[in-house]
Amino acid sequence: MRLLFFVNYFELFQLPVSLAVDTNELAVRYRDLQRQYHPDNVASESESVKLSAMQQSVEINSAYNTLKQPLARAEYILVLQGIDLRHEQQTVKDTAFLMEQLDWREELDGLQKSPDEAAITRFQARVKKYYQQYFAELEQQLTDALFEKAADTVRKLKFVQKMKDELDKLEESLFDL
Repeated sequence: MRLLFFVNYFELFQLPVSLAVDTNELAVRYRDLQRQYHPDNVASESESVKLSAMQQSVEINSAYNTLKQPLARAEYILVLQGIDLRHEQQTVKDTAFLMEQLDWREELDGLQKSPDEAAITRFQARVKKYYQQYFAELEQQLTDALFEKAADTVRKLKFVQKMKDELDKLEESLFDL
């Protein structure tokens, strides 16, 4: 088994650096790489070879999990451009967006205190619409190599995704009563 030295996740999976990824193709290549580099293939080898195989398997899994999720993929594209948002504490500077998020938080709080299935569904639809709008902006920004703007849009998308997740949990809790 030859050692893998990855330049980037897209190269590992032989995909173009793009927000649009064929996830079926990604999954096929993932399975091929896992078969080829699985640690079980070197079970009778030295400890250093086994360790290397384990590290490669972990790297393949990390790459796959990053590229299969659109928002994680966008963050990774920005990492390739020298912008690492993964552990930052910076917030969005768009005042109108921040005000809207405060309104959303209040609306979510009200729905958590007095659940209303129809209101939750309407709120989810609005949040989904915003997510789609920001995602379209992100695609264009990445295409136009406007990476700083794309970074800000990713920050917004992360907040909107978190709101979507919280609304989904709230909706699920209605069925658990």
